[in-house]
Amino acid sequence: MNKMSGFTLMEIMIVIGLIMILSTVGINSFILSTVKSRDSQRKNDLNQLGKAVESFYVDVGRYPLSTDGVDVPLCYARASGVVTNSLCTSNKLASVIDGVTTIYITIPSDPVVSLKYPYVSDGLGYSLYTALENTLDRDLVKDAQGDMVTYPDVSCGSGSCNYKIIETGLVKGL
Repeated sequence: MNKMSGFTLMEIMIVIGLIMILSTVGINSFILSTVKSRDSQRKNDLNQLGKAVESFYVDVGRYPLSTDGVDVPLCYARASGVVTNSLCTSNKLASVIDGVTTIYITIPSDPVVSLKYPYVSDGLGYSLYTALENTLDRDLVKDAQGDMVTYPDVSCGSGSCNYKIIETGLVKGL
């Protein structure tokens, strides 16, 4: 039998096999942990943005408007009774009422550059969306057949929007 430094070739192959199995388990655990971490960040970002939108509602009397093709809320300005809605500067949701500026939040970005958080509002209500990567997340809505619900009318970038919050909170059913 061929000996290599006190170990047989079979023993070395067994050790290599065990290392490969442990590496695979470790890498899969790391990937799942990373996905869950990004999804947790997404949920937190939407909750914080929802709180900022609610504060805007208290000050202005309606939710920030959205417009087709723009995924972020529009900022609000009122001076001498004249109201304007425009794209927010510096990515901050703000209102300017009679010269007093209130900044509610710096609008967060998805942790994955190719994804985004669409915002849709007519002023009476709002919807915020994201694309969670963990399709087994307990907060994702399932249809009657148990399939994950997506929101095809909005674009979350390179992923399908599958998580939504509205003015009353997380959407948990159809």
